[in-house]
Amino acid sequence: MLIALLIMPVAFLYFAVKMRLTPLNTVCLALLSSTAFSCGCWTVINTPEKQKQAIQLFKEEFEKQLVVVEERMKAQKIESSEYAESIETLRENFNRVADKAFLLIPSTSIFLWHLVTLGILYSLTAWLGPKFGYKVEPFPAFKDWTFDWNLVWLYIIGWVLYFLIGGIEGLPGAKIIQILGANCFIMSNILYLIIGFSLLFFMYDKYKIGFVPRVGLSIIALMFSQFMIWLGLIDVWAEFRLKKSTPEVSDNSDDDDFFDF
Repeated sequence: MLIALLIMPVAFLYFAVKMRLTPLNTVCLALLSSTAFSCGCWTVINTPEKQKQAIQLFKEEFEKQLVVVEERMKAQKIESSEYAESIETLRENFNRVADKAFLLIPSTSIFLWHLVTLGILYSLTAWLGPKFGYKVEPFPAFKDWTFDWNLVWLYIIGWVLYFLIGGIEGLPGAKIIQILGANCFIMSNILYLIIGFSLLFFMYDKYKIGFVPRVGLSIIALMFSQFMIWLGLIDVWAEFRLKKSTPEVSDNSDDDDFFDF
């Protein structure tokens, strides 16, 4: 797993830097490549049989905890039908989503690991690189962060696979399609959540918001994370941070498009 979690991400980052993309697109390309590679390795190591055994153990442990709760309720002479129905509903819902949730957690954890480590690695390279004759463009200020618009395809593919194709009854491999779609959907949501907060910090600077209000507004924004995701997604085309009064000259360059060929 050392190869999947550290060595290959470094290699992907190196080749992404060689493509001369913007800093954020460089890390994003390395991030998606590393996540795909690591998830593939995890799937190979954890065969379907091992996955079923792990899920079964997970279900058994959860069932034990429910039994403990029920025994404590009986000991305290709590026999309300509402409590009993709530526990039974919880048991049914857990068994219904356990298979998908168990397969989503590892991939999401792998994605977050690569997100943090690649971000740190790139920052260190930009900081220490010039001392060794290797110059890398540093990250822009957080308030100016934005990804290439082609990233939206990850969001669309995830949405289509999970909600449309994976929902077709009787479709062979529907479960695998749904899991793949859910992973793509979650990963794109995390990236657009970051962009949503970047836009929020841009607004803080634009309207000179003080430190205490920033903290309060950020907490509220975190509570409405889905709205922040949509805000980050809309910003791809709305370009809220673009100065409308200043005409932009485009050189029609595709250097920053890591999905274009």
